Amino acid sequence: MKTIKSIIKYVTMGMLCIVTLACAKDEIEAFKGADGVTFLPQSETKQYQSTYSFLGNETGEYLQEVQVQVIGQAAEIDRYFRVVPVLGDETTADESLYEIVEGVVKANEYSGVLKVKLRNATTLANQTVSLQLQLEDSDDFSAGVVETNKFTLSWTDQIVVPAWTYIRFFFTPVASTAAYRVFVTSTGLMEFGRTEYIQVGSAGAVALGTKFGDYIKQWNLDHPDNPLLHDDGSLAGQPIVPRYYTKSKYD
Repeated sequence: MKTIKSIIKYVTMGMLCIVTLACAKDEIEAFKGADGVTFLPQSETKQYQSTYSFLGNETGEYLQEVQVQVIGQAAEIDRYFRVVPVLGDETTADESLYEIVEGVVKANEYSGVLKVKLRNATTLANQTVSLQLQLEDSDDFSAGVVETNKFTLSWTDQIVVPAWTYIRFFFTPVASTAAYRVFVTSTGLMEFGRTEYIQVGSAGAVALGTKFGDYIKQWNLDHPDNPLLHDDGSLAGQPIVPRYYTKSKYD
């Protein structure tokens, strides 16, 4: 009798162990599959959207990169996430104007990049098109939270004045289309935000600002009857005043 009870006891314990191990395995598998990705807002505008202008880009194509953040753990291999276009009012771009290239999080990284190829067209000289993208579950990631799983790309061949946050400190205080034209012409840059500032540093930013200022000063000397003025914005009709210029040359 005692032997039978012992057998039942050990069988019961064995079954409990199997159940416990199975549950633990399920929990581990669930945890492994719980990693997600979410879009990050633009550092300048804090919005889940961006606008690109083909001004100065003669290639007809631009590889737009959008940052995502991992919700969970890093991995020792590259992992891939998936996005799909959202059909509706937020997407006006024809399929021929874009190509979703890849969404990847590199090994041992907690952030990743979505790459989308944008294409120019003659119709974009007079309009801006948009593409709203939404994260979807993939083999490596879940789509993340609803509030941050959509991002809208817009592009055009018209002039689009970028965020003026860093430009105001090194080039001119107030934004306008005319000031932006001078910025592009004098520096060869399309924008100047946090990323560009980190790349060149404070001294580099001042050097670029000086190129901008010298361009304005020289233009105004060469065209006294047609000085560079703001053409729109809060200072429309007023002179574009640079933060920096070569004082030994123009004062």
